[in-house]
Amino acid sequence: MKSFDNWLKETIHPSEEELAIIHEITETRHLKANEIIVKQGSVSNNVGLLLEGAVRSFFTDSDGNEKVVNFAFEGQPLIVFDSFFSEMPSAITAVTLEPCIIVGTDKARYLQFVNQFPKYNSLLITFISNWFAGGKNRMEYLHKGTAKEKYEMMCRIDPQINERVPLKYIASYLGITQETLSRIRGKK
Repeated sequence: MKSFDNWLKETIHPSEEELAIIHEITETRHLKANEIIVKQGSVSNNVGLLLEGAVRSFFTDSDGNEKVVNFAFEGQPLIVFDSFFSEMPSAITAVTLEPCIIVGTDKARYLQFVNQFPKYNSLLITFISNWFAGGKNRMEYLHKGTAKEKYEMMCRIDPQINERVPLKYIASYLGITQETLSRIRGKK
């Protein structure tokens, strides 16, 4: 696991003053597996960085079925962009898949910090750009081809998913049954 300070220094290159303020406004949370980070229907008021662990994001449809839409791993931001910025209820639930360490802050402290140090807005823009680019890749492999082609593309683009995520969540993510996924993996 990379420390938060090392991640900051490699990614953002903060000054000593900025680093001190970042430490003041952030909190480190240690979560167990299956803990909810944000619940569908609630407003997400936090932004964070996943230092260790894995998180799945899903929504529950009108029939009560969970539909997995994304996974996050070490070094990735944890933010429900639309809920965080618009203060509208989150369309998703985010829950830990394994024990996690998350460093984060709330919206008020975050906004105060970026107002004081505007260069950090570019970091958020980079995260948003990467998130959209990843979403484009996911849309391509989730909505094209056969179940086997979807699975193979996912393994190429996001190998951590196959290595760390339980089968039932991968199947939901790919939009296929768990039985189909088991057959595909059994032929490898």
